[in-house]
Parts: sequence; structure tokens; C-alpha cells
Amino acid sequence: MEIKQRLEAMLLASNRPLKVLDFLELLGLEADDEARVVAALYELQNEYKDRSINLIEVSSGFRVQIDQAFSNDIAKLWEVKPLKLSKTTLETLSIIAYMQPVTRGDIEEIRGVAVATNVIKLLIDQGWIKIKGFRDVAGRPALFITTQKFLDDFSMKSISELPALPELPNIPNISPELSLTDEEAEQPAQDT
Repeated sequence: MEIKQRLEAMLLASNRPLKVLDFLELLGLEADDEARVVAALYELQNEYKDRSINLIEVSSGFRVQIDQAFSNDIAKLWEVKPLKLSKTTLETLSIIAYMQPVTRGDIEEIRGVAVATNVIKLLIDQGWIKIKGFRDVAGRPALFITTQKFLDDFSMKSISELPALPELPNIPNISPELSLTDEEAEQPAQDT
């Protein structure tokens, strides 16, 4: 039996991404077989390229998944509605992803409004963020970072794959401070 077929069977049966080391261990292969496993994985990836399923590499290994183009069709198979995230939750998650590690106070400062406890709790419950530690200031606020599950769920190998933030346009100062012209500044104040 060809190694590529064995890898494919494992990928299709697995309920989690598999690392190259997982394949070596599960197939009883030696460390010197790593190059063969990697080559077979990339062969499978190329074979899946124009199909309805893809072999992708995420932060915790390789997995087979349905091509995004078919997501609406597949969604009809399950009664469970996808998690709908509010604008507030998405903004909070985005700030954590791009600015990590951040405190709740940092998020509130960037957003300009308070962050509800249930938003942070939802993101922690989803497994997308976690507490990395605590800032060494008064009150010792928690520092939030994204998790490997966040990367896996959003199909990324690392946080560097986040889309680039758009350049913000130059916003003219809409309430410029009053400034004196040179002539006005040189004239002494007159007594009345």
C-alpha cells in the first residue's frame, strides 16, 4: 500500500489536524521517512487542488476540508446555525488578533467604548482567545492573546497570515486650534 493512500485515509478519518510527527508515529515510520511523508502530503495537496475538498496546513498540522466555494451547499446539511458574531465581538477579536497581547482597557481605549464581560467570555468559550498573563501595573489586568484554535478555525498557519490593515486616509483636523497671525501676535494688548 502506497504511503500517500495511508496518509489520505488518516486525514479523512481524523477529527483534528495531524502533524508530520503524528503520521510518523501512527504509521510506525522512522524519522528518516519524514521527507517521504512531506512529499506525499504535498502530492495530495496538488491532487486536491481542483476538487471540492482541499488539503490545507494550519497551525496544528494538516487537515482535509471542504473548499470554501461549497460552504453554502454544505451548511444546508446541518440544522445547527453558524455562530453569529456581533460587530462588537468581531471588533474585539480583531483588536486582540492584531494588537496582542492586550488588556481589556487597551481594547476599550481603541474602540472608545466599554467591552462587555460577555464578549470576552464568548471569545474565551469559543477557544479563540486566552489569558497569557497579567500586566505589571496596578490592578494587574489580564493580557489576552489569540490561540491555536483561532488560527485553525480561521484557516491560518500563523498570525502573520492576517490580512494587512488598510491604510487610513488623512483626516483633516476638523476643529483646528485658533492661531494668531504674525501681525496679531506682535501687537501689544490695549488697555481700555
